[in-house]
Amino acid sequence: MVFHRLSQAWRLTTVVVLLLTLAGTALVSAGRPTSAPAAPPPEWAAPHVAGELLVKLPSGDPASAQARLEAAGAFVVRVIPQLGLAVVAVSTDETRPDRSSGDLSGFAEGAEAGAVLASAAAGLVAAGGAEWAEPNFVVRPDFIPDDPNYASRQSPYLSRLEMPAAWDFTTGRLDIIVAIVDTGVDTNHEDLRKGIWINAGEIPGNGVDDDGNGYVDDVNGWNFADGNNVIYDDYGHGTHVAGIAAGRINNGIGIAGMAGNVTIMPVDVFPRSGYGTYEDLLMAMIYASDNGARVINLSLGATSYSKGEEAAVDYAWSHDVVVVAAAGNTGRTSYHYPAAHQHVIAVAATDASDNLASFSTRGDFVDVAAPGVSVWSTYPGNRYGSMSGTSMATPHVSGLAALLLSLNPALTPDQVRGLIQNNADDLGAVGWDPMFGFGRINGRKALAAAVPAPGPLPSPTPHPPLTEWPANCQDVIADGDFETGLGGWQASGAVSLDTSRAYSGTHAAHFPGGPNSAGVLTRTITLPLFPQEATLWFAYRIENQDMGWGTTPQAPYDDWATADLKGTDGGEIVSLLRTGNSADTATSGLPWDRYLYRMQFADLRLPLRLASSVELVFAAGNDGDTLPTDFWIDAVRLCVKGGYGRLFPVMYK
Repeated sequence: MVFHRLSQAWRLTTVVVLLLTLAGTALVSAGRPTSAPAAPPPEWAAPHVAGELLVKLPSGDPASAQARLEAAGAFVVRVIPQLGLAVVAVSTDETRPDRSSGDLSGFAEGAEAGAVLASAAAGLVAAGGAEWAEPNFVVRPDFIPDDPNYASRQSPYLSRLEMPAAWDFTTGRLDIIVAIVDTGVDTNHEDLRKGIWINAGEIPGNGVDDDGNGYVDDVNGWNFADGNNVIYDDYGHGTHVAGIAAGRINNGIGIAGMAGNVTIMPVDVFPRSGYGTYEDLLMAMIYASDNGARVINLSLGATSYSKGEEAAVDYAWSHDVVVVAAAGNTGRTSYHYPAAHQHVIAVAATDASDNLASFSTRGDFVDVAAPGVSVWSTYPGNRYGSMSGTSMATPHVSGLAALLLSLNPALTPDQVRGLIQNNADDLGAVGWDPMFGFGRINGRKALAAAVPAPGPLPSPTPHPPLTEWPANCQDVIADGDFETGLGGWQASGAVSLDTSRAYSGTHAAHFPGGPNSAGVLTRTITLPLFPQEATLWFAYRIENQDMGWGTTPQAPYDDWATADLKGTDGGEIVSLLRTGNSADTATSGLPWDRYLYRMQFADLRLPLRLASSVELVFAAGNDGDTLPTDFWIDAVRLCVKGGYGRLFPVMYK
C-alpha cells in the first residue's frame, strides 16, 4: 500500500480576479400546477430579497395588470416597462427590507424560504394572471479568497469547479473533521496550523490515555506506522494533500483549500520508507471514525485486495464517515484499492483543461474526477509547491464532501456521494464512463443542490474504542509461525520451509517462483462452539523479478497469491487477500506486509456459522515466463471467540 506522487516544482506569483454572477433563474410559470410545489427547484433556496418577486406582467393595460396582481395579494413596488416586468412584494414570513431607505440587508435564503416564496409565486400566476414569477435574486461578487497563490496558481483549475460560487454557500465549519490518512502533516505550517484537530479529551504530555481511546497523548492525531503521537510529515505528501482539502482560506497566506474552515486530523500510516501496511491503514480508518472524523481522505492504495481493508471502509461508512480514495496512477484499466471498494468515492485525475491525466487509472470503479496535474499546495517548512497524481485529485473531492457536510451535517455518506456524482460536469462519453466516472466535480452545483440543515442537530454518538483482538478469544493455530515446520499444515505443489527469511523467529512458509510454479498451503481449523467473532493476522512477503501485468482488472497479476477461508468441502466462504507481482508494495520493495481482518461470523456465509471446522488456504502461482515471483507467509494467528445465543449481523461495529 503506497501513496501516489508524480512531480513537484516550486513557484509563486500573484494575480487578483473578481467575478460577478447572478444566482439561479428558476421561475414559476402559467400552465404549471397552481398549488405550492412540494419541493421547489434548488435555485429558489439561493439568496434573494426577502418577500420580493420579479413578475412578468400579463398582456394588456398595465394599470389593470397591476390591479390584478394586487387583488391576488401582491404589492407592486415598481414596474420595469421596457421588459414588461414588475417588482412585487408578497405576504410571507420573510421581512422585506425598506428599499426606499437603501436598506438591502433583508435577504433570505434556504429551502424553507424558497418554498414559501414559490407558493406565493404560484398564487400570482394562478390568480393574478402573471405569465411567470421568480425570486428577486441577489447579485453579489463571488467569494474570491485573498490567499496570494489562489489567483496565480489555483484559479485555472478551481474556477472550472466553480469554487468561488461554491464558497458563497460555505467555506466550511470547524466541527467538520477531515482525516488525512497519509504520511503525516506539518502541523506548524502557516497555512494549516490553525485548522489542526485538537483532541479535547487528552491532556498533552502526561503519558496517560486520558480519553480512554487506546492511544496515549494523541493530542493532534496518531502515527500508526511508528506507534506514537509523532505525526510530523517527514515526506511531504500528507502536508500537500491536507492543504488541497483544507488549507486555511482567506487568511492572506499561501493557498485556499477546498474547505478552508474545516478541521484537519493528521493520521500517519507511513514510516520513513514510504511503504505502509494494511494493518496500520485499517486501524487508522477505525481511529478516525471513532474520534469524530466525517471525511477520511485516502490518497494511497494498491492493486491488492484485502478483506480486512474492506471491512474497515465499511466500518467508517456505517458510522457516517465519507471515505474518498485515489483511483491510482497505473494509466491502465485495473482495480485499485481502497478506491475500488463499494463504500468509497473513487477519484480519477484531470488536468487544468479537463483532460484525463495520462497516469490516471481507469475502470468500472471510478466515481468522479478532479484536478490532479500540477496542483499547488502546502509543503513542510512553510513552503508551497506542485504535485501531480490521483493523490492530488482525491482531496479536492474530500474538501467538497466537507463543504456539503458543513452546509448540512445530517447528510449521510450515500447522500454526499449522490450530490457529488449527480452534479459533476460530464466529460468524455455521455453519462458515466470508466475514465471520468460521472464527471469532473463541480462545487457550486453540488452545494446548490444540497438542502441546508433544517435546525439543530443531535449530538454525535461516541464510539467506544475497537480493539484488534476479541476478549477471551481462543488461539486456534498453534504453529502459525512455522518454527516447528509444516507438520500441522497440508502442503501440495511448490511449498517449502524457508530458514533464510522470516517475519518472526527463523522460519517461514515459502512459495518459490518459476515457470508455471504453483503451491497450496492449507490449515484445517476446529472452531469453538457457536463462533461469535475472530481476528486473523499474518505477515506476507513478495519478491519479484517480473513486472508484468495480467489481463483481469480485479486481479491484474502475472504471478499471484491468495488467502481464503473455505469449507471442508473446498467451497469458498470468503476471499481474504488477492495480491501478486504487480502489487504496489511488491514493486516498491516492502519487506513484509501485515494483514489484519477482524470478523463477525454472522456476516459470513451460513456454513461457517454452523460448521465445526473451516480451512484457511494460502495459494500462489507463477505464469509460464522465466521471471519468477516468490511469496512467503509467516506468523499466522487466528483467534476465535465462542459463545451462545444470537449471532449479531455486524462487522467492525
